[in-house]
Amino acid sequence: MDFSNYDLDYDAIVIGAGIAGMYQLYKLREQGLRVRVFERGTGVGGTWYWNRYPGARFDSESYSYGYSFSQEVLDEWDWSERFASQPEILRYLQYVADKFDLRKDIQFSSDVKSAVYDEETRSWEIGLGDGNTYKSRFLITGIGILSQPVLPKIEGIESFKGQSFHTARWPHSPVEFADKRVAVIGTGATGVQTIQEVAKNVGHLSVFQLRPEWCAPLHNSKIEPDEMKVIRAGYDEMFEHCANTIAAFIHDVDPRGAFEVSTEERYEFWERLYA
Repeated sequence: MDFSNYDLDYDAIVIGAGIAGMYQLYKLREQGLRVRVFERGTGVGGTWYWNRYPGARFDSESYSYGYSFSQEVLDEWDWSERFASQPEILRYLQYVADKFDLRKDIQFSSDVKSAVYDEETRSWEIGLGDGNTYKSRFLITGIGILSQPVLPKIEGIESFKGQSFHTARWPHSPVEFADKRVAVIGTGATGVQTIQEVAKNVGHLSVFQLRPEWCAPLHNSKIEPDEMKVIRAGYDEMFEHCANTIAAFIHDVDPRGAFEVSTEERYEFWERLYA
């Protein structure tokens, strides 16, 4: 069988229009492929589209988190904070989508329900929630590990009569907490960020956690124009460094175990990081 002539809707289908999905679309189009991205939401951004809860922001330096594939993007975009907040991150991703006209190949409000590989035709058949199906030679999933909310198994949660929210499905409009009694369940990354903001303007706040968490200060700060110029001048070196470190962070990792050094050296090291 001549697989190259088999009737396909697209050369490649990508699931998700988050950071990875947008980049895949850009690279596949660059290779001349017919590409379609199916995105459940109504806009680009992935994690940063869905997670709009109070306090949501980067926990990696903004300038190391952004795309490195386009010199134009690196030259044009100025980050305002060392650890940017969700609204700024979403604006950045919308800017990238606009710059490269990515939306023309993204189908929003499209929930992928099935993906079946046909061995005979060596193609994928993708089924959407609306009943439509599409065939492609290649399938790339860009859904990440944060796309499906997990609700606590609490008896009676379905019958709770007050307002309830999940950080991964936060409303697009602001939620008013002033003078309200609020409970937050969990002190993971999202819980810690949410609690800090909600506590500023609430009648009463209760936090439920399985075990205590230790949180280091973020040391966030504004990035002034002169500092942004210095950061921009060092992008090449920074991305080269990130490519050769664990998890692509700009930070170096000390390979020694905590108890391989003296107590004095260990505490001196920790204090230096904490400060």
